[in-house]
Amino acid sequence: MRLRIIILILALFVILSASTGGFLYYYSFRKVAFQKTEANARSRLELLTDQLSSYLSEYIRPVKTLSMIKELQTVLNDTNLDTIYAANRILDKFTTSLEIQVSYLMDKNGITLCSSNRNAHDSFVGHDFSFRPYYKKAINGIPSTLLALGTTSQKRGVYYSHPVVDENTRDILGVAVIKASVEFVETKLFSTSDDILLFVDPQGVIFISNKEELRFKLLWKLNEEKISVLENSRQFGNGPWAWTGFSKNQSQDVVNKSNVRYLFTSLNVPHYPDWAIINLRNYKQMESQVLKPFVRVIGPVIFSVLILTGILVFTLYQLGIHEITKRRKVEKELRLSEERYRHIYHKTPVMLHSIDIEGRIIRVSDHWVEVMGYKREEVIGKLLIHFFSPESKKYALDVIFPRFFSTGFCKDVPYTYVKKNNETLDILLSCYGVRDENGDIVRSLAVSVDVTEKNRTQRDLQVAKEKLSQYSYDLEQQVTKRTLQLEKTRDNLKSLSKNIIASQEREKATVARELHDHLGQVLTALRIDAVWVEKYVTHIDEIAGKRTGKMCSLIDDTINDVRDMAYRLRPRVLDDLGLADALESLLSDFEKRSNVSCVFKSGRIPKIEDTLSTALYRIGQEAVTNALRHSNATTVTVELTTDEDGIVLMIQDNGCGFDVRNDKGFNGFGLEGMIERANLVDGKLTISSRLSEGTTIRCKVKLKG
Repeated sequence: MRLRIIILILALFVILSASTGGFLYYYSFRKVAFQKTEANARSRLELLTDQLSSYLSEYIRPVKTLSMIKELQTVLNDTNLDTIYAANRILDKFTTSLEIQVSYLMDKNGITLCSSNRNAHDSFVGHDFSFRPYYKKAINGIPSTLLALGTTSQKRGVYYSHPVVDENTRDILGVAVIKASVEFVETKLFSTSDDILLFVDPQGVIFISNKEELRFKLLWKLNEEKISVLENSRQFGNGPWAWTGFSKNQSQDVVNKSNVRYLFTSLNVPHYPDWAIINLRNYKQMESQVLKPFVRVIGPVIFSVLILTGILVFTLYQLGIHEITKRRKVEKELRLSEERYRHIYHKTPVMLHSIDIEGRIIRVSDHWVEVMGYKREEVIGKLLIHFFSPESKKYALDVIFPRFFSTGFCKDVPYTYVKKNNETLDILLSCYGVRDENGDIVRSLAVSVDVTEKNRTQRDLQVAKEKLSQYSYDLEQQVTKRTLQLEKTRDNLKSLSKNIIASQEREKATVARELHDHLGQVLTALRIDAVWVEKYVTHIDEIAGKRTGKMCSLIDDTINDVRDMAYRLRPRVLDDLGLADALESLLSDFEKRSNVSCVFKSGRIPKIEDTLSTALYRIGQEAVTNALRHSNATTVTVELTTDEDGIVLMIQDNGCGFDVRNDKGFNGFGLEGMIERANLVDGKLTISSRLSEGTTIRCKVKLKG
């Protein structure tokens, strides 16, 4: 009886011990697994944050390049069909080459003038986007990036804006905008996770998520005041924005309306203040993943202990070995993960370093020590300012360090490093602070970019400018002495102008021949093949046949465009048949492309040299173009005659006319160019015009005997 009691007590002790050990093991295993899960989630978020920040900054430089293109400045200064067409072509090329959603141009009032989606049903052309923050910042000279929902397209995107500045007056003419899609982020970065991934704005609006049903909902419940701010900003449409039901409990975990608890991990995105990427992982799923291997491994062990106490030690020993192996595997994976991070950190070809809150270096990349010429042990533990020049040291202590430890961020700070060999290195330093769970900065991660060569070039340029200024001053002192020499060289300059214009005409003729003879033939051959393909595939695939037919139409339009360009560059009729036929062909072409009646009159014209015929043709071309573009005329008459002194070209229209005494209006119609061409062939150009009475332009050139 006593033995039975002892056995029973031992059995109960074994059960109690096994249960206690199982519970303690499960608790320890669960804690380690949760810690690993949280560490993995943060590591994933750090990588995802870097990738997202890189993607969101991808088009900052392209939009700056777009804003500097001359055609965009031209259309903002002089808005007409030609300038709009040229600007639209630039926007089309940018959109196609960068594979972005759309690019467009707004004037100073926020009205969209040109857009790459001008032919789409959701075209931006004519829409007023002056309420957009990216427009307001750019029109004040500040480039901007905004994540928002399109008010017209109802598509999410990243808006990059940059002011378009007049290169002469430096006035802001308008704003260039690039809109990039965020679909890449969801499909390439967010879709690979089983957890809930969210990219939210400072108000908690979910902008990007791997869960479609959560997009454009509120992560946290907002009051009416904040909802009103969202509605007024129109950044994410007109609402309403439903609440997801998520909230934080006392342990800072997140729960939904059904009281399901989630592990909450969040990281801010660099360069986008208060925007954050959030990872939510279901605690029940985590516990299920932890419990399954526990039951699978420990359950049979406990059952075996209850049946056969004698094998308890052996079983516990086996379980111990299994646990040690598992922990070693986990530790090995953690070490590998840390080694991969260190490899990326050290092998990145930029200068990276981290400092603690006292300003001491705690980590540097291989590239940093290589550039500075130090060994790693000579750097670690030293104050960062130890490697600064005296000026940079004072600037860092007085300005940058207080600012950084207050805001946790700084960008493009100019410093001067002193290398081990006492050489100086100009750098731009950007860094952000790594915070602990209390939000306090514990260390920094900084990137230093070498700008020594750039600064040296700028200094050399400044010296060159100063020398140029001195040369200009000396030149002004000698102007009066050189006046006589300039008079003597006037004829040489006139001859040079003739040669330049002749050279331009030759280049135009060469380009025109290349367009007509080579590109025209290639396009014709391409059209023949396309027609053959259309006939062949129509019987096989009707849709493919229709698309091939559209290709044929597009090729036909391109052939016509090439012919028109070749004709505008240098009409062959001018070289083949002479000036009279060329002018008649020009008027015929203008009459076809407008509602203006064009009349050509010509007398008997003697054979004249190519330079003179080209000059008269260009004068006539410019005059007729001005009449069609500016005068609102219904009839344009061109007359080419001769008298006893020479040849006379007269262009007359019945349009609105203009005041020739107004220099601004006079120069505005390009008449100075016609006067210059007339002077170069020793001719005289006279212009007579009155308001509402039309304009007459007469060019007379004496013919040499």
